[in-house]
Amino acid sequence: MYFLHQNLVDFAVEYFNKVEFATAAEGDAFWGLFAPGNTVHFADRPFERFSDYEEMLNLLRQADQTKYERMHKGTPFYLMSWLAFDLRNYEKGLFYMDSTIAEDIRKTELTADPESWKNQPGTKFLLLAGGQPHVAQRSINRVQLALQQELARFNGISGQPAVTPDIIRQFVTRLIEDLSKRTIVSALYVFLLESFDRKRELELRQGSSGGSNQPFTLHLFTGGLLLESLLKHYYPISDNGQKNKQLGRVYHTTSFQTDFGLAGAPETSADTLQEIHDAIAGQTLSRRPSAQRGSCVIRPATTSCGTTFFPTRDRTRISFSRS
Repeated sequence: MYFLHQNLVDFAVEYFNKVEFATAAEGDAFWGLFAPGNTVHFADRPFERFSDYEEMLNLLRQADQTKYERMHKGTPFYLMSWLAFDLRNYEKGLFYMDSTIAEDIRKTELTADPESWKNQPGTKFLLLAGGQPHVAQRSINRVQLALQQELARFNGISGQPAVTPDIIRQFVTRLIEDLSKRTIVSALYVFLLESFDRKRELELRQGSSGGSNQPFTLHLFTGGLLLESLLKHYYPISDNGQKNKQLGRVYHTTSFQTDFGLAGAPETSADTLQEIHDAIAGQTLSRRPSAQRGSCVIRPATTSCGTTFFPTRDRTRISFSRS
């Protein structure tokens, strides 16, 4: 390990073997003793700190799987999420942030206040809580800046009443209340942050014909999946009363077409990335049979490949990524 010398690691495993970890407090006490932590005001060796957390957790799991599962691990998961954001490894940040909240829910579900997990740092991170100190404030600031830039871009082109941070916070709060939808929020933040990385990569590649398109293809698919998840949330039932399990069913739902001012279901097939790009740029994408199909366009208000989403039924609007 980088921060913890071997004698301290051995002592930590011995300590772990002797404690039952029947309460969350025992887990919190352990991680207050045997962990590298993180620096509040600036990033300092995030890779080394993250690696030490990961290695310590793995050693404990190998020592006693049952006790490991019983142990409260909200603190290390939260710190690992924070460190992953410092590393700009947003997928790991997403994974461990969700794991943090799951641990907090498990910690509070049998207490006198089972809803107190909503006041824990992991949930406050998703709410981008401002006006109060937060140990991961620099990561929150990064998400807030990305969101503000996207809102400014969207508000400038939408022709609709401006979307404010308060509207976004209300939207996020509602999704967090539904535990099956919580991951959508963290995935949306990760998508926003990664969009700036993908844009920078394209800018730096200018003048060169090399480089893989895989990161950008995966990013587009992520945006499409996010949009599909949100549309299924807002339009869960089809006209015949069945659950909308596919995006095509949502497109054929009357309430969806009415909200978006559509005369019929949008065309959605594409064979190449160029066709998707042209559709995002505002050109018409025709339907054609193909073994390779992609979710691409919803007009006039949204595209699943990277512009905007705003269901008008509750005036909640989200800007997904840069056009």
